[in-house]
Amino acid sequence: MKKILWLIIFLLLNSTSTNTFAAPDINNPLPNWIDTAREKADGNPPLLYSKEIPPKDFRIPAEYEPISAVVIGWAGYTDILTSIAKAVTGPGQTEIWAVSGPAHISGVPDDKYIEINVPINTVWMRDYGPFGVSNGQLGIVDSVYRHYQYRRKDDALPSNLGKIQNIEVFGIPIILDGGNIMVDSKANLFMTKRTYTWNPNLSKEEVDAALKSYFKVKNIYAFDYAGYPGYPEDGTGHIDMFLKLLNDYTVLVSVADTEPFRTAAEKAIAFFEKKTAPGGVPYKIIKVKGWKKYGAWYTYTNSLIVNNTVLMPSYSGYNEENAQSEAAYKAGMPGITVIPINSSNSISAGGSIHCVTQTIPAVSNRKRAQKSIPFPKPTKTDPQNFLENMIINWDNLTRNK
Repeated sequence: MKKILWLIIFLLLNSTSTNTFAAPDINNPLPNWIDTAREKADGNPPLLYSKEIPPKDFRIPAEYEPISAVVIGWAGYTDILTSIAKAVTGPGQTEIWAVSGPAHISGVPDDKYIEINVPINTVWMRDYGPFGVSNGQLGIVDSVYRHYQYRRKDDALPSNLGKIQNIEVFGIPIILDGGNIMVDSKANLFMTKRTYTWNPNLSKEEVDAALKSYFKVKNIYAFDYAGYPGYPEDGTGHIDMFLKLLNDYTVLVSVADTEPFRTAAEKAIAFFEKKTAPGGVPYKIIKVKGWKKYGAWYTYTNSLIVNNTVLMPSYSGYNEENAQSEAAYKAGMPGITVIPINSSNSISAGGSIHCVTQTIPAVSNRKRAQKSIPFPKPTKTDPQNFLENMIINWDNLTRNK
């Protein structure tokens, strides 16, 4: 029986790890959703690269807490990525880790630039990239990327990065995109209900239990997204497309005049109006304009906070809206530096600044990264348990959107 199980495991691993993927088309990057004309599912189940659970003193920090690095994937929109790298290493005063990046980026100091030579499929680092957790030491939580059957290299990136940086990886056995996770510094997690629809073989309680166990959060709040419970009108259904915590008691909300965006925003605003922020104070709610045009959802909440610097989306032809958004960030985070980055090209593919970045928490005594590492395979444990942990919702989780 064990020989049969190991044969099945070998065949699954071989078919996945040797599957050939075309190199990313820098000039025609894949969208946040599946491009059925260019991408095909491999038919294999998701793989867990780790079964470990973070120790109880690890936690996921808020984005506005200190960070040590920003991770990007050099797979398209290189003008935006270049602007991000300059802002991160300049006013943001931290490192940029460029996966599949060039040897150098003009205007980026060499001592703050780390080129990581591992393969990826797409630019959407927020969704498939590492969730940084910390207890003074650094850890990575690796979820199953919802497009795992189409983008195996993306799905393997957190494990790759952990090996390169000698960071322990903890594999959370649920489908989860990073764009749908927002936390404060007091163990509160906010997301949309799409996390539950990605995991239909699990109950709401089971999904919540996994999030609490791996991220060490205490409370989970799930919002409707624009278009809930059907197809998300912004193309993702992620929380970062219409909400942004600026600190523990200030939230930025993208509002629109048209449905279903108006109702989704109104529900979120009503939630924060009724809820008390950590520390017993009312939430400060700041509104910014959002709109849908030519099929794209334009939002200013898809920003990145880097050590008291905000990298904010801006859009060509919307000078008034750009200025109003910059003023909103400064009102919510007094003393910050705001750097607008034109996102007109990427927003039509379902994302902006936040969608193409992930953050690494600030820790002491970090060593500089290696350059490259082979494509990883899951850790082999007991054959029966290993096979069971590889297979998560074999039949139900092969969804394009």
